[in-house]
Amino acid sequence: MIEVQAELTRGDFRFQADFVAQSGVSVLFGRSGSGKTTAADLIAGLLRPTKGRIVLNGEVVCDTQARLDLPPWRRRIGYVFQDARLFPHLNVRDNLLYGARRRGVQSPPIDEVVGLLGLEGRLMQRPDALSGGEARRVAIGRALLGDPGVLILDEPLSGLDGARRAEILPYLDRLARSGPPILYITHAVDEAARLADEVLLAVEGRVFNAGRPELAFARPEAAQAAGLGAPISVVEGRAMADGAGSVAAVDLGGALFHTPRLDVAAGDRVRIVIDARDVALALQPPADASFQNRLAVRVEAVEPWADGQLVRLRGEGFGLTSLVTAQAVQALGLTPGRPVVALVKATATARYA
Repeated sequence: MIEVQAELTRGDFRFQADFVAQSGVSVLFGRSGSGKTTAADLIAGLLRPTKGRIVLNGEVVCDTQARLDLPPWRRRIGYVFQDARLFPHLNVRDNLLYGARRRGVQSPPIDEVVGLLGLEGRLMQRPDALSGGEARRVAIGRALLGDPGVLILDEPLSGLDGARRAEILPYLDRLARSGPPILYITHAVDEAARLADEVLLAVEGRVFNAGRPELAFARPEAAQAAGLGAPISVVEGRAMADGAGSVAAVDLGGALFHTPRLDVAAGDRVRIVIDARDVALALQPPADASFQNRLAVRVEAVEPWADGQLVRLRGEGFGLTSLVTAQAVQALGLTPGRPVVALVKATATARYA
């Protein structure tokens, strides 16, 4: 667990953090320059707050009032920076063991970490022979073998192309299930939606708890942090297989959501990210339309938005938002409690298992 109540002033930049990150993966999400790395550096002891208190797994590591500030090496932080920072003269095995040897870790579980991160067959290679995704995995493995109490991953997929990002994400999924508590820093919606157990938002130097992804990304601050024109909905369900064994639908807890084919097993957890602008509304299911998803929902609220009206919807086991015009709200009589049909194209959704 990470508990932070801290303030920092550096020139014109004022930073304030007040959050608690539980076990699992806490995603610190926000735009570049919003204070994400500042928060990580304060936790790791690379920066000292002007005022505040930081607690890691029950141990107070910084308390300005008590004049306590443990140095980084005593905080048991595994910090993976945006660049891998591997030693070019060492092979993969020696890079992996570097931190463990410096910390005096007895019998570091290198075989377990190598298997977790898929680095078999790479141990004798030098960093210049690795792909970008492999180098990031080595950096993560080095941090894990240092026996950290908390693992900080600062934009670990930054600068990687789509193929390399797709290569490393499954390993991050494994790490999320079996590793230490993780603070995962990103400005990418897909990474946050896929990995987060809870979301911390960074908005203009302020960091705070925003809840689980389905709650966090429904907030206006999340749309601002993501640079989105409208909120997104994160819905979660279980993959459903058809008669041929392929997965092309997700059970949302009573409602079936159709998707393009997914490379997951039946029963796997799947999160679906839906932009509010991709959700149309109707009073009855249309007779002739290309929308595969026609979801029975009720209007929870209608709120003004910058370029329209945001309609919050509730279905059986899920919530959605739809951005429509004021004219549509009036024409359809969209008031709280009104039953409507949410129309979502399967191809309009981004899918993260």
